[in-house]
Amino acid sequence: MKKIFRNNIPKQTLVWEKNKNEHDKQFKKPLVDGNGPLVIRGLNWIGDAVMSFPAIRAIKKHRPSRKLICVARASTAALYDCLDVFSEVWVEDRSFFSRLKMARKIRELSPDGLLIFPNSFSTGLMAKISGAPERVGSDKNLRSIFLTKAVKFPPREETAHECFKFLRLVQEMEFPAPFTRPTIAARELPEKLTLPEGLRLALAPGAAFGGAKRWPAENFAQVARDLLMGREGAVVILGGPSEIAAASEVEAKLSGGPKVLNLAGKTTIQELIAVMAKCHLTISNDSGLMHLSGALDVPVVGLFGPTNPIKTAPLAMRQAVLRHPAPCSPCRHRECPKPTKFCFERLEPDEVVKVATKLLKPTRKSQKTVIWSPTEDQIWPSKTGLELAFFSSATQIIQAGGTTASAPNFVNVFWDALETRNDWFGFVHDHNLDPQSLFWVGDNERFINLANKIGGRSALITTPRAQKIIPDLLAKSNLPTIAVPSWTRALEWITSF
Repeated sequence: MKKIFRNNIPKQTLVWEKNKNEHDKQFKKPLVDGNGPLVIRGLNWIGDAVMSFPAIRAIKKHRPSRKLICVARASTAALYDCLDVFSEVWVEDRSFFSRLKMARKIRELSPDGLLIFPNSFSTGLMAKISGAPERVGSDKNLRSIFLTKAVKFPPREETAHECFKFLRLVQEMEFPAPFTRPTIAARELPEKLTLPEGLRLALAPGAAFGGAKRWPAENFAQVARDLLMGREGAVVILGGPSEIAAASEVEAKLSGGPKVLNLAGKTTIQELIAVMAKCHLTISNDSGLMHLSGALDVPVVGLFGPTNPIKTAPLAMRQAVLRHPAPCSPCRHRECPKPTKFCFERLEPDEVVKVATKLLKPTRKSQKTVIWSPTEDQIWPSKTGLELAFFSSATQIIQAGGTTASAPNFVNVFWDALETRNDWFGFVHDHNLDPQSLFWVGDNERFINLANKIGGRSALITTPRAQKIIPDLLAKSNLPTIAVPSWTRALEWITSF
C-alpha cells in the first residue's frame, strides 16, 4: 500500500492544487522591463531585513545586470550593503524632511520602478512623491491611492511565514520569485577582534523591539555555564547599542564562570557578522541576530515569548524554536504590562540546554525523505502538475495513498499506525530512514505531532483548514518548522536544504 520511490523516479506527477492559483502564477512581461534602475525601499528592523533577502536575490538572479538601489534607515542600511547585490545604498532618517529629500532624490534618478517592502503610510506617500512610474507594495494602511500596484495578500500568505509576502511583492512585478533560505557572506574578521579558541557560544540577550521579547539574563547565563561545563571555549555576547544593558547584565551573571567576550555595541554590523560566522551556536531571543545567525548557517536556538514563531521563525539550516503558551501571547507590547512575563515563565534553562546540545552534535548527510498527505484542496498524483523529478535522485518520496477516493481513508490508517512509538520506530528502521532527514508536509496538526515525535522538519500548508487550527497550535505551542502558502512553496523550502 505504501509506495517508496527511490532512485528510479516514476513518470508520475506530484500532488498539486486543483486550480493553479496566485501561488503558482504564470509570468507576463515584467512591469519594469527597461534598463533603468530599480529602487527597493528596505525594512527598518534587522530581522525583517534578513527575511527580505530571498526576495531581493530573486530580482538580482532574474536580472543580474540591472542596477538595484536600496533606500533604508541607518538601522538596516549597512546590513543591506553586506548583501553585495546593490549598486548603492541610500540612508534616510525618520524626519519628514529627510523622507521628502529622499523622494526628490529618487525622482532625479528616474528609476523604472520602486518596490516598497514596509507597510507604512509614509513609505507609500513618499513613493508617490518620487514619481516612479511603477510603485509596488502592500495595500495596507490606506496606501492604494499612492501605488500603481497595491497588493492585497490572500489569507494563505497572511497566515504563512513573513518571507512569503516579500516574495509575493516581487512576483507582482512579474519576476519569478522562488523561495530560497536567506544567506549572507561574512567578511574577514578584523585584526582588532581576536576570538577565543574552542567552542564559541554566541548569546544575543537583547531585542531592539523592547524588553518584552527578552528572556531573563540569569537564564542566558545558566545556559552558557551548562553548555561550556567541561569544554574549552567562551561566551561571545552580541548586540547593538540599544542592547548594551542587557548584554552587561548577562556578563555580570557569568562572573567567575566561563570566559566572556562582550561585544555588544562595540562592532559595526559587518564586524558583528564576521564574529557570528565564527561561532558554533547562537542562542537568541526573537531578534534580528536570531535571523542573522540562520543566514550565516550558524545553528540557532530561537527563544519566543510574546511573538508568533509561525510568522517569524528563523529560516536556518539547523534551528530550534522554543516557546511556551501563555493566555496573553502573542502580543505586540514592547514592554510587558504584567508583573510577570507569563510567556517566558515556563521556559527553563534546562530545556534550552537540551536542544542546544543536539544542535552542537555533528550531522551526517542523509537522503531526504518527504512524507505528504492531501490537504483539503489537493488532488493526488495526476496528469498535470509538478513531476517527482523536481526532487533529486537522492530524495525518496513516501506517498500515503494513490487516488483521490482512497487517499483519505488510507492516510488515516497510515498515520494512526504511526501514533505509538513501536510502530513509527519500526517503520523508520525497516525503511532505513534518518529521522532528522524527514520532511512532513500537510495542513493538519497530526503532521506536526509526528514531526515532533519522530523527528525531522514539518511544513504546514496554510489552507483554510490550517488557518483555523493556527490559534490552537499557538495556544499549545505545537509548532511547525515553517508555514507555507502552497505546495509549490513547500517543495522550494525542502529543496533549499
